Amino acid sequence: MKKITILTIASLSLLLCLSCDKNMFDVYEAEELGMPESEYYVEVEGGDIQIDYMSNRQGSVSLLNQSDESWLKLGSDTFSGDGSLPVSVTQNNGFKRRADLVFCTETRKDTVAVFQHGSTEERFYVAAGSMVVYNGTDQVNSVATDINVPLGRIETEVRYSGGQEWITDCTLTSSSFTFKTTDNEDPDYMRRANIALTYVDGWKQTQTLLISVLQAKADNSIGTLFTPEQLRRIATVEGYQLPEDALIEGYIVSTTEGGNAGDLVVDDYLQGTGTIDYSLTERTSYLESEDGKYGFRLIATEPAQNDFKRYSRVCLQVPGALVKKSSGIPVHYTIEGIKSSGILTSADGTLTYTRKVKSIDELTDDDINTLVTIKDCEIAMRKGPFTPVNEGYGSAHGYNRLAKYPILIRDIKGGSMYMYTNMTCTYRRNGETLPYGSGNITGIVVHESYKSFEKDGNIGRYQLRHLVREEIDLNPDFEDNFSGLITEFRYAKTPGEFEQTKLPNAILATKGNGEMCHTYGAVGNFSPSYFYIGECGSKKKGKYEEGAGIELDGGEIYQPWVDNGTQSAQNTDGKGWFKDNLKISWSNKYWWDSNAGQGYCWLVNFSTEGITSDKVSMQFAMYNNSQSARSPRYWKAQYSLTTTDCSKGSADEWIDIAEFTVHDVAIWATQNDWQTLGTRVYDFPLPTEILGKKSVSIRLMPRNNKAAAKSETSYDTSTISNNSGYNTMDYFAVRYNK
Repeated sequence: MKKITILTIASLSLLLCLSCDKNMFDVYEAEELGMPESEYYVEVEGGDIQIDYMSNRQGSVSLLNQSDESWLKLGSDTFSGDGSLPVSVTQNNGFKRRADLVFCTETRKDTVAVFQHGSTEERFYVAAGSMVVYNGTDQVNSVATDINVPLGRIETEVRYSGGQEWITDCTLTSSSFTFKTTDNEDPDYMRRANIALTYVDGWKQTQTLLISVLQAKADNSIGTLFTPEQLRRIATVEGYQLPEDALIEGYIVSTTEGGNAGDLVVDDYLQGTGTIDYSLTERTSYLESEDGKYGFRLIATEPAQNDFKRYSRVCLQVPGALVKKSSGIPVHYTIEGIKSSGILTSADGTLTYTRKVKSIDELTDDDINTLVTIKDCEIAMRKGPFTPVNEGYGSAHGYNRLAKYPILIRDIKGGSMYMYTNMTCTYRRNGETLPYGSGNITGIVVHESYKSFEKDGNIGRYQLRHLVREEIDLNPDFEDNFSGLITEFRYAKTPGEFEQTKLPNAILATKGNGEMCHTYGAVGNFSPSYFYIGECGSKKKGKYEEGAGIELDGGEIYQPWVDNGTQSAQNTDGKGWFKDNLKISWSNKYWWDSNAGQGYCWLVNFSTEGITSDKVSMQFAMYNNSQSARSPRYWKAQYSLTTTDCSKGSADEWIDIAEFTVHDVAIWATQNDWQTLGTRVYDFPLPTEILGKKSVSIRLMPRNNKAAAKSETSYDTSTISNNSGYNTMDYFAVRYNK
């Protein structure tokens, strides 16, 4: 090591010393050539750019490929010292392109690349990622392609797993790739090969497409393929186990990207013992038959085995998988024990898959576990995030007592259904309000139980599971909606100095006309609300700039604490709720008139003058907010065109709209599965005879004296307790089709 060091120093001394004159040394100046940027990008339209360079020598600059002179002009072909080279680029009416500029001095060279986008997008696409071929004399196999680049620039190479060549006559066109195969004479083993199509694009980047080819054994067998009809016939509640050579095929129509693919079930609601298998949504995918008629929920053995590409058309090996059907009506089907490593063939089905587009009333049992776009629909409540709940019970705080939440959607024809959002959904509270306009929502149609709304779990024949936020494709603005508002209450609005109300101690509609009161007394009580739209969790504390999930007509977010200085009303524990003095939700604790033998009620009065339509409906949101569990459970909705009197003597003037149940709020220490952590939205059609009227009244009132309960034994025996059993109203609206 010492000898090498000495020689190195000596060599450097010789290089530094050009001549020696009277103990003076002349030192060479190092030659410099460099570029601050080595890549420049130009848009389709072209234009002028400046390429900076640094040098202490003279030099030249030229195009590596002289043919590029047709679209790129150099401002100079020489340089001296530091400077900038002007370059002019013409408009590009073709594919993207690249030119390389070479800067040279006597001893140094450097290169700069100019990339220009093209007006025509390069398409280099093959549908099949993998495929099975069969024996047969000169069997011709075909794969769909979508190619617009020069075919002469595409190279084809067959790569065999063994030494024998069996793929011949490869032919590529813009719309197809065909090849022939010789017969496989081996009775025990299938043959594999990869066909590589390689293309160097306009930016000189190599693009490679692979087609994996699997050839059947000599007897043309690859396994036993079970059709969708066969799978449905053999399914049992306990599960039918498929044989070791079982195959299934169809389109994978789901993705786990949004954290909302699979059902999450709470096994135990008791404090400290609740369990939720959060991996279930990561293990869930949905397989749709090739004709789009049937769907199956697939449950992988582990999240890593759910590695399917959305819209891929697959043939999947499923040895020993269990085919199950639900025990109740409607019957739906699940296949458990799936592994994506069992993919036999896979092709991108984007070009061939046809998505169902339906109204809610057009859904059938065959649509369960399939991807459907619900057309011309809207979210039924203009308030909050996708999960207006107390997240202190959920995963954000490390508890496992709340897994998912349903909000209501409705369509232009008057149908409605719930849409599930998991507490693992990545965009459930992303700081944005719900979209207020109408449009389309795409998701998986499911039938899932939700006991927190109904004790038997039945909240409708069908529900929808959205998969990515972009597929909740609703207009953000309510003006872009098939619905018009007659009256709407989103927070408690007190009459001003010069305003008078028809109803006693009423609050005013926040949009449209109308007023609301409670028939026992003033709407003077207010309840906590769960409409914070930002992130939740133990580390998501502080003042909630995102607000209460109410977007006003001017686009700003409703933030009452800013105006009245009640910042203390904001919750700072990351649970997504606001305190009652913000008046976002209103309540009353008097619900049964013993003398009259009937309930007190929420009473709404409004005008429909000048409005005509073939559809009119009512939406409202409620929950029973009482830790004593003595609030009314069983309710009815009625309307009147002749009175606002709610006394027993006016019963004949009220006409029934619907009956409904209101769930109980969860009580931390004694939570039961029929209790929940937030509001429930209801939607009911109204008769068109209420339109064109100066005065319309609607009342929501208990239909009997039965109340909420804390235990199973008192579920239907507890009675309403005045001055104790709060019922909370979060939202009320009457809409019509414009």
